[in-house]
Amino acid sequence: MFGNIKRTINYYKKNGLKDTYYAVLERMWEKRHNKYEFVPPMEEDLEKQRGKKYAKSLKISVVVPAYETPEVFLQDLILSVVEQTYPQYELVIADASQSGKVRAVVRSFQEQYDGIVYLPLAENAGISGNTNAAIEAATGDYIALLDHDDMITADALYLIREEIDKATESVGAPVLVYTDEDKMDRYREHYFEPYRKRDFDPELLYTNNYICHFSAFRADVLKELKLRAEFDGAQDYDLILRCAHWCREHYSEKSWMKYIRHVPQIVYHWRTHPASTAGDTTAKQYAYEAGLRASQEALRAEGIDAIVNHMKHLGFYRADYPEDIFSVRPDLGAVGGPIYRHDEVVSGLMKADGEVVFKELPKGFSGTVHIAALQQSAEAIDLRNMRIREDLIPLFEKTTGLKWPLEKEIDAEQAKSKSLRFCAKLREQGIGILYDPQMEKTL
Repeated sequence: MFGNIKRTINYYKKNGLKDTYYAVLERMWEKRHNKYEFVPPMEEDLEKQRGKKYAKSLKISVVVPAYETPEVFLQDLILSVVEQTYPQYELVIADASQSGKVRAVVRSFQEQYDGIVYLPLAENAGISGNTNAAIEAATGDYIALLDHDDMITADALYLIREEIDKATESVGAPVLVYTDEDKMDRYREHYFEPYRKRDFDPELLYTNNYICHFSAFRADVLKELKLRAEFDGAQDYDLILRCAHWCREHYSEKSWMKYIRHVPQIVYHWRTHPASTAGDTTAKQYAYEAGLRASQEALRAEGIDAIVNHMKHLGFYRADYPEDIFSVRPDLGAVGGPIYRHDEVVSGLMKADGEVVFKELPKGFSGTVHIAALQQSAEAIDLRNMRIREDLIPLFEKTTGLKWPLEKEIDAEQAKSKSLRFCAKLREQGIGILYDPQMEKTL
């Protein structure tokens, strides 16, 4: 409770009374509408996983940078790894501690379990330097990053291996596989704030590290990229952004995103306690500045002339473009935003089948993990609140039978069908569609 009060006070100091009022209101709304209880995998399913035979060997290394980790936290972490149903793994713990407590815990587990590598470090080189040492020592085909006070479910590595095999059969060995996550209290009594992530979306990635935990990288790529100390605090965000850029450079424009894969299942528990950003977003203010720099650098690496700015929610960013966005984003064909009626979302961002993604979300609310307040790729947007690249106007008029700009308002059903038709044409031609929540319209 005191953590929530502290976060509310900090939010008020940063954003003022009005935004704080909406933030508190939304938190109460979320609790009523999104009940959550973590359900661990069934034992019978775990047994089936343990019995699976693989035609090809593939080792997954789990690397952990440790620094004076509380003994109970470290014990929980190690147990969550050694109890994996997938047998081809190693756990590499790089220890920068001086007290000897981490070493004692790891040695006790090494006496009982194989596959645990203890790597003592001569000095504390920071989160990036310590993690890089573990990455260099890892011998797996894939390397997964695990924080020293968190846990994974018993089927985490199995599910990652399944996705690796599935991707390899269709396009080739994936470069990055990521999973869903939730949070747990320090005593593992309560699990909360489930984060069920989107499949890979480069636009959304520019706004925040939505991929985060639990991520496994192809070892050769990770050993080439490594973590960068100048981005400590947001080193994993910087890494994932550069990993996406690496895929762009090494694969075709049509296929590169297929090498970043999503396992839509919660397998990672992010432990909350006073020193963690999971428990207090003000714990590491420097991390959010590093994240902003990482996002800005990523946009520049893609040749995109935009300025990244902080949003009111810590750790979330916005790319601000010139008025003529299409002059710097020729890959985009349309940009659109939410449409409100009676202070609720009625249209805007849509799936390819016409489902309105944030339907009935009250105005002023940002949605789970602030997703409704973030720029992101769209399958479709409503033409009643849309901007179109000039050279695509003929395609719009031919596809919809409407003149551009719209000469009169059209009803919701007609707008939906024509919007879906036009946006489908854009997708067929590989033209991007961007959803911008700040581009609001009220009916």
